[in-house]
Amino acid sequence: MKILVPTDGSWAAFAAEKYAVELCKRCGGKIVTLHVYDPEISVETWKVKLKRELIRKMQTERDAYEIVDRVKKLGEEEGVEVESVIIKGKGRPSDEIIKYINNRGDIDLIIIAPTGKGHFFKLFLGSTTEGLLSELGRLLQVPVLVVPKREE
Repeated sequence: MKILVPTDGSWAAFAAEKYAVELCKRCGGKIVTLHVYDPEISVETWKVKLKRELIRKMQTERDAYEIVDRVKKLGEEEGVEVESVIIKGKGRPSDEIIKYINNRGDIDLIIIAPTGKGHFFKLFLGSTTEGLLSELGRLLQVPVLVVPKREE
């Protein structure tokens, strides 16, 4: 069994990552963790003036590797194999995820968090989970399991 875990590095995504590792440990599966980011996102694209602190929070390639490495470490701790994939995409992450899954052809399940990085990024990028479950999701032939953030 191959489980795709799209992640944006948020705390909500961490719950989905942990759930996927637990499931693979029980079932003997493999995780493919996927992170999509746009390296060319610019302030002009959105025609919004942003404060310097927000601009500094925009994602770099190094940030993307840190995000997928977190899942890889979780898997290593539990003896679960994790393959990391980073896609430099344009537009909505859900579009890129669907293209990746359909091109790959060997993903059995998607495990994702219901929300991501917060309202600022949701405002600009839309909701990845909604994109996977919406009309675009009709193009997807793989079941999606949405894991809520656990209160601990």
